[in-house]
Amino acid sequence: MNRIDRVLTLIENGLAGLTLGAATILAIVAVITRYLFDYIIFWSEEAVIYLIICSTFIGAVITLRHNEHVGVNVLSVVLGPRGNRVLVALSALLVALYCGIFGFLGWLMVTEPAARIIVTPALKVPLLVVQISLPIGLTLMFFRALEILYRTARGRQAFPEAEEDEFEEPEDEVVL
Repeated sequence: MNRIDRVLTLIENGLAGLTLGAATILAIVAVITRYLFDYIIFWSEEAVIYLIICSTFIGAVITLRHNEHVGVNVLSVVLGPRGNRVLVALSALLVALYCGIFGFLGWLMVTEPAARIIVTPALKVPLLVVQISLPIGLTLMFFRALEILYRTARGRQAFPEAEEDEFEEPEDEVVL
């Protein structure tokens, strides 16, 4: 499982860094060329938007890995450690189910002929290039949710990269 985790982490971090870095560089270059050289890169805005959309889908996977998604933890406060493990397993199962279904539908969407025929307005690339970030992000999140489910079922820490595991009992603090 460690090897799979390392490979998934490498893919997630690489794709997120590449897309967000490319969007940042492209936006900076577009501003510089517009204001200093009076030259407009007409397709830059569209490309930046698509790159940020892609980085958002990949970033959601990284956020899941670090247990940083927004959540309501009312039940985790009431339940004990065993109940919290069940809650984490149930959450991971629901995330895997959701990502599995919509990831599959996303792959169907990008394999339709229309995805290859319809092109984007400025870049003139097939819509498939833009839409592919949805099934890739959901597929990566599906595998990450299965990994969390596996770790929880084995009694291991579900989110080893989380800074603070909010599903564990808080330690009593001594106030002087």
